[in-house]
Amino acid sequence: MLLEGIRILDFTQYLSGPSATRMLAELGADVIKVEYGPKGDPSRTLPFVSSNGSSSYYTQQNRGKRSVCLDLGSTRGCEVARNLALECHVVVENFGPGVLERRGLDWAALSKLDPRLIMASISAFGKSGPLAHLQGFDLMGQALSGMMHLTGEADGAPQFTGSPISDCAAGQMLFGAIGHALFHQERTGEGQYLEVTLVDPLFAMHSIAVQGHSASGGTWSQERSGRQFSIVVPSGTYKGPDGWIVLQVLEPQWQRLCDAMGVSELGVDKRFATAEARVDNAIELLGLVEAWMQTFENDAALLTHLENERIPAAPVLSPQEAMVHPHFTDRGMVRRAVDPDFGEITVTGLPAKFSSVPIPEIEPLPPWLGQHNHEVLSEVLGMSDEAIADLEDTTILFADGLSSSD
Repeated sequence: MLLEGIRILDFTQYLSGPSATRMLAELGADVIKVEYGPKGDPSRTLPFVSSNGSSSYYTQQNRGKRSVCLDLGSTRGCEVARNLALECHVVVENFGPGVLERRGLDWAALSKLDPRLIMASISAFGKSGPLAHLQGFDLMGQALSGMMHLTGEADGAPQFTGSPISDCAAGQMLFGAIGHALFHQERTGEGQYLEVTLVDPLFAMHSIAVQGHSASGGTWSQERSGRQFSIVVPSGTYKGPDGWIVLQVLEPQWQRLCDAMGVSELGVDKRFATAEARVDNAIELLGLVEAWMQTFENDAALLTHLENERIPAAPVLSPQEAMVHPHFTDRGMVRRAVDPDFGEITVTGLPAKFSSVPIPEIEPLPPWLGQHNHEVLSEVLGMSDEAIADLEDTTILFADGLSSSD
């Protein structure tokens, strides 16, 4: 496995951080999830929660990790966490401002003790800048990055996406950044601090809104345009015979679409002959395209015709449709994990493919709270049974209603 022998100390909670460390675990890293006692990662309470307290949300992002549950509000608990950090290659955290600093678990403190250590942080707005002191969640990232401003009807309110794209983009960005930091560590022996925010990855996704406004001297701004892309037409969401179809027709595909529609002359019609003209007459063109689409018996026939004519198109699937689509099942993006209470559930897979990392036949289980207390502390820190028992007796170490040695 790519990351065999790499040990990660994972302080993260909820989604952004745990999604990054989940992908590292799939590549073979030993991910030790330190949960804040006594209740652990708050995502254990997010939908869907069984009668026994198992959360499918937690399962998806934390399978294959080892759980240690510590009282990080105590000096002894922080000491144990610090000792664990110094036995790891990477420490990952997504706490709010000042949380780790107050506990002596921040980069400044840990790097003095181990210059090889990599520390990776996810926060809403970063550790520097005028917003660094603020807490935030996914919607703050969508709003501040400008993405919400571009989403929705032209005369309506800005819209957020139905999935937490700020959290997910930050997690995937951190996953990649940690890999590069490990490469640098391997070559030079140097550790470093790296951070990803919920805002920056989405801001970096602007393909034209930033540079276009600047290049035009401020005379052009990208705005909400509803279901049609305002810059390239015809591109957007169109009503098919059954459901919704997306098209993205750039200049090389424009004449092909006209030919596919059986109106080749439309390609040189002055209303649509140029990219600028198509933008100016977008509503009229939308009507022509949708009227043509309705001539097909069903969406499948329409999509087959578009495919044969080499027109980029796709059906708009619901998540329920996507999770059984052959493309996702064949590529291992749909996985079957076993939850302690729910049984077999469908979860998402690794979005990057590595030739040396096979898709697992059986997904690893998520840890129950504090499941690996004894195992990790004895294996990584060399603590005796008596020392671990003392941490349990003094409520520094927690487990989910069971002895940590069970």
